[in-house]
Amino acid sequence: MTKAAEDLGKLAGAAGGRHYRSAEKIVGRLGVIAAKRRSASCLRFHVSEDENGVPALDRHFDEDVLNAEAAGDGWYALLTSLPAEEADPGQIPVHYKGQGAVERRYHDFKGPLAIAPVFVQHNRRVAALIQVICLALLVFCLIERQVKRAWAPSRP
Repeated sequence: MTKAAEDLGKLAGAAGGRHYRSAEKIVGRLGVIAAKRRSASCLRFHVSEDENGVPALDRHFDEDVLNAEAAGDGWYALLTSLPAEEADPGQIPVHYKGQGAVERRYHDFKGPLAIAPVFVQHNRRVAALIQVICLALLVFCLIERQVKRAWAPSRP
């Protein structure tokens, strides 16, 4: 909002100047600023002209809209495929946050296994290479699981 206010202040100062002689140009620039700074929902403006036909810009942010948006900050919706009887509101984020395990495997796939680019010329070789890499990842995960189980009793 601060950057949007700065941009709007510059536009208000330039209204009626060389680049913004008409209300249409001012409104067009307002649209660009509102889209770029994502402030279109709370931006209120009025372009007026004085007796000489020089446009002037009056703008402000709607406090009610800002307060309503601030009240929703930090909330997000999750769509789940769990049946309604299993969809406990406290458990849905736990299932969602379990996605980290999958993401960690992608990290392992790209990281510790040190997979370098390999140029193959046939689709069969690509499929075979992916299969070998997935098997290596499976072995890596099984070893990691065994190590974690061995450490579990000694961990505080």
